[in-house]
Amino acid sequence: MNCPHCNSDKHTTKAGLRHTRQGIIQKYYCKHCNKYFTDKTQLHTQYPLQVILYTLQCYNQGYPVKRAKTLTGKKYRYSPPERTIYSWINRYQNILTFLKLRKHYTIHPENLITTHRFQHQQIYPFTYHNLKLNLKSKQLPQLKRYISWVERSLPTKIFLNGPRASQCTINQKITVKQKETIAPELTRLAMATKRKSQSAHEAVEQFFLINDSSTVCTELPVFINPKETNLLNIETPLTGHIDLIQIRNNILYIMDYKPNLRHPEKHASQLIAYKEAIQKRTNLPEENIIPAVFNQYDYFEFE
Repeated sequence: MNCPHCNSDKHTTKAGLRHTRQGIIQKYYCKHCNKYFTDKTQLHTQYPLQVILYTLQCYNQGYPVKRAKTLTGKKYRYSPPERTIYSWINRYQNILTFLKLRKHYTIHPENLITTHRFQHQQIYPFTYHNLKLNLKSKQLPQLKRYISWVERSLPTKIFLNGPRASQCTINQKITVKQKETIAPELTRLAMATKRKSQSAHEAVEQFFLINDSSTVCTELPVFINPKETNLLNIETPLTGHIDLIQIRNNILYIMDYKPNLRHPEKHASQLIAYKEAIQKRTNLPEENIIPAVFNQYDYFEFE
């Protein structure tokens, strides 16, 4: 948990519990700036935030409101009335933006998400959202074609050896710009739903894929060959896995979650390498691809 006062992520400790109408909230203490804080993602409601988000996530996964109510009752001791769930849908639809799309489609939960697990030195669960991919492919059909190719023909061997995008360095001036988006707020909500068995990356990727209307896939494998680039100094194929791919206003956004973003410029080479790789794989114009990093506090884009 990062301190909201000094953004330290190495000096915070748990400091007891606070009992509120929203439920039990964990208090934290920052040894770096000597201040106490709590998780600010909870809204004023008689239901704990985790219950609200779990219910809405069930709905976004394709379950009818009545079934979402039943699933929530089985998981928690709360079984919110259907009218309350509808009020949550209206309240959260500007942040959990898939709620707006969800109203217009009959969704079958078992057909909504597709996952392929690639053993690339470690397991990467490449996952995409079928409905959003089909809708967004009207804007950028190149991405859907590439995803279909990945499922059929991805050359796994090149991911087992050679350099990774996270290890490369680009000797070019890269501009870093901080932007205002809903990504940090979505990330805070995602962390509120994180299970003990999940990593922070897993929690954020799953939450965005299910609840955000722009996120179409996670852990997308990409690569670039030496002859395909003048920007990257490589002798063997460079590989990587992009945390999140979003499509907004005919632009493909390469989104990488970084828990520590005190120095976003440190991640610039990796994100530019991702852009170079996906541009070669999809043939999208460079101006239609924007790389970005984010966490629960900030969002930065690279040029």
